[in-house]
Amino acid sequence: MATGRTKKKIDGISYDDLRKQIKAGHLESLYLFVGEEDYFQDRAVTLLKNSLDEGMRLFNFNSFTVGESVGGNRTTITQAIDNANQLPMMANRRITIIREFDKLKEEELDFVLDYLKHPSPTTTVVFRAVSLDQRRKITAALMKSCTVVTFDKLTDAEASRKAEEYLRWRGCRIEPAALSHLINLVGTHMGRLVNELEKLAAYAEGGFINNAAIQELVPRAREHSSFELWDAIMDRDRKRGLRLMHRLLDDKTEPLAIVGALGGLYRRMLSAKDLIARHAAFEDVAKATGQYGVRAKEFITKLNRMSRDSIVYGIRRIAQVDLAIKSSEATPRLQLEFLIAELTMPEKSRMI
Repeated sequence: MATGRTKKKIDGISYDDLRKQIKAGHLESLYLFVGEEDYFQDRAVTLLKNSLDEGMRLFNFNSFTVGESVGGNRTTITQAIDNANQLPMMANRRITIIREFDKLKEEELDFVLDYLKHPSPTTTVVFRAVSLDQRRKITAALMKSCTVVTFDKLTDAEASRKAEEYLRWRGCRIEPAALSHLINLVGTHMGRLVNELEKLAAYAEGGFINNAAIQELVPRAREHSSFELWDAIMDRDRKRGLRLMHRLLDDKTEPLAIVGALGGLYRRMLSAKDLIARHAAFEDVAKATGQYGVRAKEFITKLNRMSRDSIVYGIRRIAQVDLAIKSSEATPRLQLEFLIAELTMPEKSRMI
């Protein structure tokens, strides 16, 4: 059971560094894009694509998702490498994007390793991933051979700065309190944030965006908030967890519904943890988590940082809070505050 994806900080250049490279016309032969901010990964790919001659772009830019079914045939990494080895058509450079490269078959590994040792001088190959399995040979080879570009999740301050830059570009400004409110509502994921900024900029028509505009145009997404709360607890991010819990309550979500959702999270974690201990296949573990694709991989990576005892403790405390709320012991909000604080407490600080 390969569950060795880690959140270990990866050194690399930033999106802004890459943008400067592209603007200067300095492209490497091999890049590794890694990180959760897929909005900026997409932006970086667009910048690379736009660096090609427009008239021949169609012939010199290709993107492959390994394992994807195209016309009934599975896309292989061998096809992507064959494409990278082709000379560009009536241009100086070809660009090949490869996603889901970790799905390559063992018999394809040497083919990729050989390309990494001898990349085509007229092609830029970009390997894209949200996270990396540090134990795999392909990961070590890519880290050694490629220019790594990191796309980490933004902090609140970074997201605020990017949002202000975006609005300046759109000819608008936003009140500081309104910006803070917006981040609280939609989070720091730039894809979601830009979607809301688009609406707000169109509404403001070059003026100021205030809280009233946000209240009118930006919906709260309860389901999204619930998933964010799960993430905050698994990341042991107490401040964020409490903020999301209060947001759900302010949105009139029933306290017992929040407790039930947390109970569901911990039951899934325990089931997946036991499957991992029995060396179950990744697909079986992912099914137990109820998550799919990239989110399943992220979920299992976070789960591996938690002990089974910690999960069992969480289930016991959630059951106690459920009973306390039903018995009208203290206020539901206070009960939930204590629960979130306990669930996000570092394991070493807790007496289980």
